Amino acid sequence: MISILFLLLLSSSTVQAQASQGEAIYIYVENDTRNIGGPGVDKAYSNGLKLSFVAAENDVPIWAKPVVNSSQAFRQALKGSQNNFGIAIGQQIYTPTDTKNTELILDDRPYAGWLYLGFSTQFKTRQNSHSIEIDLGIIGPESGAENIQNGFHKAIAIDGTYGWKNQLATEPTLQVSYQQRVRFLEWVDSNKKKYFDIIPLFGAALGNVTIDAHVGTIVRYGIDLPDDFGPTRPSSTDGDNFVTPVENGKLQKSSFYIFISGRGIGVARNIFLDGNTFKSSHRVKKYPFILETEMGFAAVYQRVSLVWRYVTRSPEFEQRSTVNSFASVSIGYTF
Repeated sequence: MISILFLLLLSSSTVQAQASQGEAIYIYVENDTRNIGGPGVDKAYSNGLKLSFVAAENDVPIWAKPVVNSSQAFRQALKGSQNNFGIAIGQQIYTPTDTKNTELILDDRPYAGWLYLGFSTQFKTRQNSHSIEIDLGIIGPESGAENIQNGFHKAIAIDGTYGWKNQLATEPTLQVSYQQRVRFLEWVDSNKKKYFDIIPLFGAALGNVTIDAHVGTIVRYGIDLPDDFGPTRPSSTDGDNFVTPVENGKLQKSSFYIFISGRGIGVARNIFLDGNTFKSSHRVKKYPFILETEMGFAAVYQRVSLVWRYVTRSPEFEQRSTVNSFASVSIGYTF
């Protein structure tokens, strides 16, 4: 899958090469370790990794052209907006609280790993931002979650996790997600630099990984806020950041801001709690509604962006009705 990703990235970057200023690469890491500011536990959503490439504004990569050409409505939506296409590879790892127990833990969530290849498009007007992503992947041993987690634990000289023989069975996945963000309120200083804004958002996801819908709000305050719709992260249905183009070698403006956000999520299905779709597997009784909060900061300096946040989720299932938290870091480079 990784080789496929790099071939697609290469083909993306060769399209309209003369107009490709503003392409970007993002690396996302999400973990509950204290090394990146997490709570220092190893449970629930244990680790998330994502590497993504976002094409320059209004560039259509080779892999996206058949989709664009086949839909008149899609072409019309892109024509009236600024747009970016993206491609990403990601992995998510979930574990129960007791990772030393080799036996199936009936009152805790299953071990699970998900490896996926994502194709996304973002298009925005002055008032709205839309993100659509399609993820193709695999859940089960083929996701490589056991090797990644235990290999990392060995590298940093801590105990491994011993219950991976009980993980969810192999299952191909198809996931579609959508999110819209709205420019609701913004304050600008006397130099016409934005220092405060409120961005409502809503969206949904459909597939055999999750079926859910969410609504929330992001509030930002800082120095010269970028003209975007706020930061994103891979463990939600946010898509990738919208890339600000670099025109005639001009670098992105520097900015710094803090942010808080919250969202309510209605959950009809979550394979990491409900178990495999087509096979009998371990499962727990999930709550149909959860709350999620974030607080963090973001900085942009020339071509580099950095976002850090602390995410807290309300209890997700009845057997272990506890709050879970993790930290999320993303680094982007625009070229």
